[in-house]
Amino acid sequence: MTPVFVAPTGDFLTTGQAAKRIGSTPQHVRRLITAGRLNAINIAKGDGRPRFRIAESAVVEYLRGAQVAPNTSTEVA
Repeated sequence: MTPVFVAPTGDFLTTGQAAKRIGSTPQHVRRLITAGRLNAINIAKGDGRPRFRIAESAVVEYLRGAQVAPNTSTEVA
């Protein structure tokens, strides 16, 4: 039997799908991945262009870390 390459399915998103979830572009998502700010796997075979898949949980984790807390200070500048 010849082995078959199988891309992950289910809870994995493409860079385009992840970009929609975070309100960005696929290019920005790829930059986040290469910078180590968003976990992903590369499903490309060989030395070609990477094809990333991002777990939904990684997107949720990224968004949690990117949240800005409201300023609860009562001081007026």
